[in-house]
Amino acid sequence: MRAVSAEGGRPPELQVSGVTKGYLGVQALKGVDLAVARGSIHALAGQNGAGKSTLVKILSGAESPDSGTISVGGDVVRLRSPQDAQAAGIQTIYQELSLVPQLSVAENILLGQLPRTAFPGIDWPTMRRRAAEALDRVGFALDVREPVGNYSVAEQQGVELAKALHKDARVLLLDEPTSALPPPDVQRLFRVLKDLAGQGMTMLYISHRMEELYELCDAVSVLRDGALARTFATADSAPAEVVSAMVGKSLAGSLAEAALSGERSPRLGPGHTGTVLMSVRDVAADQKLRDISFDLHEGEVLGIAGLVGSGQSELAAVLAGARARDGGTIALDGRPVALASPREAIRAGIGLLPQDRKAHGFIPEMSVAGNITLASLPMFSRLSVRSDRRENAAAQQLAERLDMKIAGVGQPMKTLSGGTQQKAILARWLVRSARILICDEPTRGVDVGAKEDMYELLRDFARDGGTVIVASSELSEAMMCDRVLVMAGGRIVAELDHDEIDPHGEAIIQRFG
Repeated sequence: MRAVSAEGGRPPELQVSGVTKGYLGVQALKGVDLAVARGSIHALAGQNGAGKSTLVKILSGAESPDSGTISVGGDVVRLRSPQDAQAAGIQTIYQELSLVPQLSVAENILLGQLPRTAFPGIDWPTMRRRAAEALDRVGFALDVREPVGNYSVAEQQGVELAKALHKDARVLLLDEPTSALPPPDVQRLFRVLKDLAGQGMTMLYISHRMEELYELCDAVSVLRDGALARTFATADSAPAEVVSAMVGKSLAGSLAEAALSGERSPRLGPGHTGTVLMSVRDVAADQKLRDISFDLHEGEVLGIAGLVGSGQSELAAVLAGARARDGGTIALDGRPVALASPREAIRAGIGLLPQDRKAHGFIPEMSVAGNITLASLPMFSRLSVRSDRRENAAAQQLAERLDMKIAGVGQPMKTLSGGTQQKAILARWLVRSARILICDEPTRGVDVGAKEDMYELLRDFARDGGTVIVASSELSEAMMCDRVLVMAGGRIVAELDHDEIDPHGEAIIQRFG
């Protein structure tokens, strides 16, 4: 008897049956079953480490399963390489686009399938015509002769989709496709994907953003600990149910439940005491920031919100001493400070959770303990000799306090999940007793469960007397702050208190420009 998928009883275009995969004694997938209906957009959700990435690697041909079968259109396929997956009609569009910036749009779309003339050479007119036809199908009108690197991220995603269609894709795997897109481009992408689904394209959509899954997808399958926990029809379920299935427990009373309920956003901070801790006046930097002025009050959680590229990340870097400023002044406790380097900012009591934690947040090969104590080495040294015992004891205490999922503090940082890495970086500033914690996109790339943990940690930090700045392009994140500065074009264009922000964040969106 042929299997039926969750989306309205339609037969599955993609079916996964009993797929397992293990790595050095760790079982990443434990007999996963998944059915995705033809012409549907089916979401795959789960916490970091749940098995999503492993399953995507197997479906894209980058990894081979230990056991189980995969079928496309009812036919069992063996995916031993990406070429096998593409031949079976499965195309993958990753978060990091796989385009060659220097090549033209047309060359990227037909790469590997360039039409040839009778004589040795490329049939350029045919190539450009086919590329334009593929772009037209996804609703993009681009000059196919232009280098693809000249176009925006959203337009490059259109090129990726056109490339997949030209290769006769039957199933699209989309891995966090909106992570770098501003809201208008997200909506454009959604319109394109819905149109493709209407034409019979089947899609498996991976995202940490619940609001996206419920706006776009027909069904959501949840992986937990390497196995399928449950599949929900989006029309008959709520985001909180999906998140509960992801984390394996009820969300009642949590920040995540409040944020997903559609009511007024929960508040991360207790509000400020009225004491000005930091004053920023007329700060400018490298043509990215202009005329930035605001006060940061002791004990508050201040949000700095904007679309990607609006300047909030550059401002976070300036305040943490990681980026030089061209003009303006910064004062702490009423006294001017240069903040000319991260070391100077650390001495002033300022800690940074960087956006790109892998490049700037930690040393991958170093242990958890070494990374946690990195900014506080004199505390663990005597006569210039470090005490591993004291370092490990302090790191272990914080790992337990932050509920870090680690085998031990000697474990290399590169082996941890994204959420646990963020906790380790936060632990670094708790050891240092930082007064101000600057968080640049603190939950980018982490799952809902890890977000909940991070928000609780920031709330605890503020309740214990700390002051937090959250620079974010995530609207729901900004809405949790005591106060929000809205940025556009490198300038602050609005300031809103928590109580002025409506449940859907329209008060912020209208000011993005």
